Amino acid sequence: MIIVIGHAQGEAASTVRTVGISRKGNQLVVSVGLQDLFGPRDIERLLSGFSTRVLIRVALLRDGVSEPVATATRLAEVVYDLWDERLRVRLSASKASTSQTLVVSTAQAAVDAATSLAGFAIADADTLDGLSPYHLSVRADLNPISDELVTNVRRWLSHPSGRGRAGSADSFFGSFVSVFVNPRIDDSERMLQVTSQSFLLSEGRSP
Repeated sequence: MIIVIGHAQGEAASTVRTVGISRKGNQLVVSVGLQDLFGPRDIERLLSGFSTRVLIRVALLRDGVSEPVATATRLAEVVYDLWDERLRVRLSASKASTSQTLVVSTAQAAVDAATSLAGFAIADADTLDGLSPYHLSVRADLNPISDELVTNVRRWLSHPSGRGRAGSADSFFGSFVSVFVNPRIDDSERMLQVTSQSFLLSEGRSP
């Protein structure tokens, strides 16, 4: 069970937005729509045949503390199939064991799939302090410009716990945190950053 206690102070480049936060089993999960990341021309471009990427990064923070206590990432890759006249949306998340591919018939449906988090796991709720207020910082990037960033994201999604190359996970986690502290719009074609309401975790559990 989650108790909303008010709005967190928005960061410099953030918009305060009410976010759905709940506890599902032992996981803290979030639901939020970020469709306003896309403009009309971006939606039209989805039907061009070129790949479009949406990178969403979520940080869980204690109120008044800048260092995240948990993070989660999702990468969506949208491609229009010219032969089938369908759009394929491939979703990869840091806390999921496999990727998921959705097939949709309209550009708006592809935007919804790429920019909506529904019951998205961000942390093990049992490890969090039930007496401390928390909030979420969520950043969405449309077509990250840096190939290195996308490569690191894919590597981290494959090995989120740091398995594989030594130091790669720690290095990427450092860059992950920095985007919330010093956001740069030129890291991508467009960036949307929102801050959630503050909340407390009660001792009750959602089914």
